[in-house]
Amino acid sequence: MTRRLATVLTGLLLTLLILAPAVDFDRRHAGTLRLLPSTTLPAPTEHRLDLDAERRHKDLRRAYHESLHQAGPGVDWRAVESENARRRQEERNALIAAGARDSRWNEIGSRNLAGRMHVAAFSALSDSLYGGSSRGGIWKSDVHGVGWRPLSDNLWGGCHGLAVAGDAGEVITSITDNGGLHYSEDDGLTWQVPAGVPASISSCKRVMRDPALATRVYLLLSGSGGLGLYRSVDGGRSYQQVRDCSAGYGDFWLDRVAGGSLYVQDGTDFLVSSDQGDTWTQLGGLPAASVSGIVLTGSEAGAPTFYIAARYSGNWRLYRSLDGGVTWTYRYGIGDFWQTLCASITDPDLVVFAGVEAWRSTNGGGSFTKVNNWWEYYDDPLNKLHADFPGLDCLWLDGAEVWYAATDGGLYRSDDGLASVTNISLLDLGVSQYYGTLTSANDPDLILAGAQDQGYQRSTGPGRGPERDFEQLISGDYAHLTSSDGTHGIVFSVYPGFVLVQSGELNPQLVGFLDFPADESYLWLPPIVADPTDAREFYFCARHLYHARWLNGDNVVYTPSQQNFTVAGGSYLSAFGFSAIDLDRQVAVVNNGRIWYTDDGGAIWRLSGDTGPQSHYFHGTAIAHSAQDVGRVWIGGSGYSGPGVYRSDDGGATWYAESTGLPATLVYDLAIESPTSDVLYAATESGPYRLDPDTSVWEYIGGATAPLTTYWSVEAVPAAEVIYIGETADGRKTAKVESKRKDIDDQTPLVAKTFDGWREQEGLSW
Repeated sequence: MTRRLATVLTGLLLTLLILAPAVDFDRRHAGTLRLLPSTTLPAPTEHRLDLDAERRHKDLRRAYHESLHQAGPGVDWRAVESENARRRQEERNALIAAGARDSRWNEIGSRNLAGRMHVAAFSALSDSLYGGSSRGGIWKSDVHGVGWRPLSDNLWGGCHGLAVAGDAGEVITSITDNGGLHYSEDDGLTWQVPAGVPASISSCKRVMRDPALATRVYLLLSGSGGLGLYRSVDGGRSYQQVRDCSAGYGDFWLDRVAGGSLYVQDGTDFLVSSDQGDTWTQLGGLPAASVSGIVLTGSEAGAPTFYIAARYSGNWRLYRSLDGGVTWTYRYGIGDFWQTLCASITDPDLVVFAGVEAWRSTNGGGSFTKVNNWWEYYDDPLNKLHADFPGLDCLWLDGAEVWYAATDGGLYRSDDGLASVTNISLLDLGVSQYYGTLTSANDPDLILAGAQDQGYQRSTGPGRGPERDFEQLISGDYAHLTSSDGTHGIVFSVYPGFVLVQSGELNPQLVGFLDFPADESYLWLPPIVADPTDAREFYFCARHLYHARWLNGDNVVYTPSQQNFTVAGGSYLSAFGFSAIDLDRQVAVVNNGRIWYTDDGGAIWRLSGDTGPQSHYFHGTAIAHSAQDVGRVWIGGSGYSGPGVYRSDDGGATWYAESTGLPATLVYDLAIESPTSDVLYAATESGPYRLDPDTSVWEYIGGATAPLTTYWSVEAVPAAEVIYIGETADGRKTAKVESKRKDIDDQTPLVAKTFDGWREQEGLSW
């Protein structure tokens, strides 16, 4: 039986979007910032499960992200993507040098809530604040967080460490945990790799400008020769190595006010250099036989006073030196630790470490008190820290210290050593992390979004220009937003633990929290797809394909398919879809790449033959069915050890690669342009792409202005003639939108908009 859908297919896989609570700011007084009125957010979802769910989700989220990037032996997908990014940055620099500009990308949001930040640094003259985000790049504002603007749309990989040097003009240096190292001399328009560093860099740990000389920068990185400390005397344009940290674990510190002597912890040895690294003198050493991790911080008050977090026998321990590094004493056993450690400039007894939460000591590390519980943020986002701390910075400004706390919920400022904090990222800091969007078929200004940590969100119309404010309906992690008819009448979405049910488009209510099927295996965020014939029903991907019917409240009936889709290997279904032309034609893919198909609505499922992706190095993530040909269907997924997109013209029985023009990358999402078009769009780890319908070659559509980052979602909105392409990548949101699409008939451009969002890394991010 053939049935036609009247609406566009909603994207099956991960999409992402925009952000939360509606707030206004009073800027009548220069240098001040206050929130009007008092704002609260919904209680975090974790409260519904248990208070430790927030902590558990961090590891599970990383494992989920890693599982999508399947590759064969010897293939490092991160190295592949770094090379993709290098080539794209070279292309972008050439376009900019040639004067290319692309006005088709427009900013959408988020406007009023931020995601993961990593670092804060002042400009060379200390009159501006720079902030680095997980994958949202570098942003700049005044020192109070007013007037945020992005600087690094042409920089791939985010910014986890910052230094801003200055001579004739500012030179911005950006580092990432996984080895990204770049500098910019033109306020972020173009980015270059400095000279004098290893050709292959596996990680960059810390970068600092020397306050004693505006053009001197120090950098600690791991390259092919191991861990080394490097010095630049030209603002970060070139470096020379000044120390080989042979122990393999280390860190460095210098006075944040006056500069001068350079201190290094190299394994268990603590050393000093009074000539900028040319010669070294050992001062003392840790009372430990060996270490497998080091984080160093210091207070300019004292001799100075130093603190070291050292990982010994698998546990982190805090040590302190009161005599400038000669002798060390054990102070505290650290539990909740993301290798984030910072000491006060003026108070030698004030030291803070952080992980999921921030812990503050006023007695030199003898004891610690939690700054606030992570869930307190939701009642007071202006004055309470969000969970998860990739970074803490204590900076010197106008004769006083200022603290900046980088969290998964934006950037905070404190003028009293974290005794109190102010969220300075509630306006214009467009860095957030999104898994999915659903735009109402009734009104393209009604947009739902599922975010990481920042919840299930809703926007009801444009804000300033094309930017939008979003409000959270509930906090937590939400993905796979789907509805039967494309409206917001009844919407299902997934949280790691239950399916959320929203009822009502104009006055939405969250009316159901549906447990997953019992005794099953499924992804951390299992895909779901609404049944287009019944608003109360949806499909749930596990070992079996479940047809679920929501009854009311938290009540649901799951009916499993007769087919166990893992009989040919794999653990669970990772994508599912059906043809808009004939709903009985369905395709499902297992997480090991095996493809199943049916033409009778699931009565009989057949395993695809040998022309499709059989290797378990292909993890399917998205399915898109043709709007013109009942037998044509595409599957996207991991393309590191084979094609990233496959196509079938016979409903799923046989498959062939359709990835010409795509780099080796992960395809997160696919979407057909409209019910009358077969133009296909892809959101990938390497950017946004469009399949040319005439040549069957993928073309990069980022142009000269689309942010160089990961794109997780793509959603067609024919009513508004736009393609929403969601940016992300481990926490990054940069709020730019892209415009590009070609009609098969008239080849006229369609606006394609990108939503900022998402992000993570090893220990601190993905």
